[in-house]
Amino acid sequence: MADNFGLKIGVEGEREFKNALREINQSFKVLGSEMALVTSQFDKNDKSIQSVTARNAVLNKEIDAQKEKISTLKAALDNASSSFGENDRRTQNWQIQLNRAQAELNGMERELEESTIEADNLGEELEDSGKSAEDAGGRFEKLGGVLKGIGVAMGAVAVAAGAAAIKLGKEVVTQFGELEQNLGGSEAVFGAYAASIQKTGEEAYKNLGVSQSEYLATANKMGALFQGSGIQQQRSLELTEKAMQRAADMASVMGIDMSSALEAVTGAAKGNFDMMDNLGVAMNATNIEAYALAKGLDFTWNTATQAEKAEVAMQMFFENTEQYAGNFAKESTETISGSIGLLQAALGSFTAGLGNANADMTNLTENLVDAFEAVVTNIVPVLENIVAALPTATGAILAAVADLLPMLLELVTNIFAQVLETILSLLPELIPATVSALMTIVGALIDNLPLLINAAIELVTALVEGIGIALPQLIPAAVSAVMQIVQGLMDNLPHSFWMPLCS
Repeated sequence: MADNFGLKIGVEGEREFKNALREINQSFKVLGSEMALVTSQFDKNDKSIQSVTARNAVLNKEIDAQKEKISTLKAALDNASSSFGENDRRTQNWQIQLNRAQAELNGMERELEESTIEADNLGEELEDSGKSAEDAGGRFEKLGGVLKGIGVAMGAVAVAAGAAAIKLGKEVVTQFGELEQNLGGSEAVFGAYAASIQKTGEEAYKNLGVSQSEYLATANKMGALFQGSGIQQQRSLELTEKAMQRAADMASVMGIDMSSALEAVTGAAKGNFDMMDNLGVAMNATNIEAYALAKGLDFTWNTATQAEKAEVAMQMFFENTEQYAGNFAKESTETISGSIGLLQAALGSFTAGLGNANADMTNLTENLVDAFEAVVTNIVPVLENIVAALPTATGAILAAVADLLPMLLELVTNIFAQVLETILSLLPELIPATVSALMTIVGALIDNLPLLINAAIELVTALVEGIGIALPQLIPAAVSAVMQIVQGLMDNLPHSFWMPLCS
C-alpha cells in the first residue's frame, strides 16, 4: 500500500497516510476477533496440532498486516521528513509510531517462532523414544543399534505425516476464515436473501469457475454498490447474480481471466464503464442514453438517478450479450483448461467447507467428484489420440534415425575417443586418490574388527545357551519322534515281510 504514496507532501500527504493506517487498524480489529474465536475453541494450554495450526493461521495474517503497517509508516516518515524537516514534531510522531510498530512485529514473529517450536517437539519426542529403545538393548547392543535406526526412520515418517496434517489444517483454517468472513458479509449486504446467494455460490465452481468464497467476496461488493445507488435489496441480489454470471460467460468468449471480467461488472455497478469493453460492450453515458431512447424508455442521463443509470446499463449489457448466456458452463465441462479450472474451484470450496460446521459436505464432495470426472472425460480422448498416433510417429522417427545413424555413430565414436583420452590423462591423478580411499575403507574395517567379532561371539553364545537350556525338552521330544517313525514303518511293512521272521 505504501507504494501508492510519496507524491503528495505536506498536510495533504499526511491525511492520506492517516487514512491508510485507519484502514489497516480496522483490519487488525477483524483479526483480533478471529484470534478470540480460535482461542475460545481450544483450552488455554492445548498444544495439539489443531490448536497450534488454528492460532498460527491468524497470527500469520496479523504479521502480514503489521508489515503493511510498517511499510506505510516508513513512507509517511520519509514524506514528513521531506515536508517538515527531521526535527519537526510531526516527523517525530511518525518515528515513534514506526518504532512501536516494529517492536510489535518482533513480538508477533517471536510468538510464531515459539509456536512452531512446539510443533517440532513431536519429532524430538519420537527421537527420544528411539534412544530409550537403544538403552534397553542389553547384550545385543549392536542389534539394538539396528532397531534404533528403524525407530528413527518410523519417527521421520510420523513427523512427515504430522507436517502434512499441519499444512492441510492451515489451508483449511485459512480458506474457511475467508469463507466465514464472506458468508457474514453476504448476510450484512443481502439480509433475508443471503441464503439464496450463498447457495448460488456453492454452484459457482461450474457456472463461473470460482469457489464459493471468491464468488461471495465479489457479490457482496457488487450488491453493496447497487444498494448504494438506491436499488432495493432483493433487486440488487437479482442484478448481482445475473451480472456475475454473464461476466463469466463473456470471459470465456473474449478469452480474458475471470478476475478482470468480474472487476468490469463491479465497476459498472458504481457507474464506471471503462472496462466493459473487455466484455464486448461499449458503454458510456451517450450509448446508454441512446439505448434507452431506442427502447422507448423515459430516461435522460443528466437527470436520471444513480439507481436508474445502473438499471438501464445492466439491461443494455444483458440484452447485447444474450447470445452468449451459458457459454462458460458449456466450456468448463467440454474443454481441458475449463475442466481443470472447474476442479480447482471445486477443491477450493471443498477445502473451506472442511472447516465449516454448517457446510453441506455431501454436495461439496459431489461437486468435487463431478469436476474430476469432467477433467477425465476431456483428457481421455487426447490420450487415445496420442496412443493412436504413436505407431505412425514412431515409424517416422525410426526412419529418420536410420538416415541419421551413420552420422550419429561417427559422432559417438569421436566423443568416446575424446572422453577416453581425457580419462587416460587424468589417471595419474585418479589412481592415488582411489588407492587412498580404498586404504581408508580397509583401515576402518580393521579398526572395527573387534566390535564385529564381539557381536558375532555374543550372538553365537546366546544361541548355544538357548539350545542348552532347551535340551531337557528337546531330548524326550526327539526320542518320541524316533519311536513314532519306527512304529509307522513297522505298521506299513507288508505282511509277507514278517512271515519268514515268525517261522
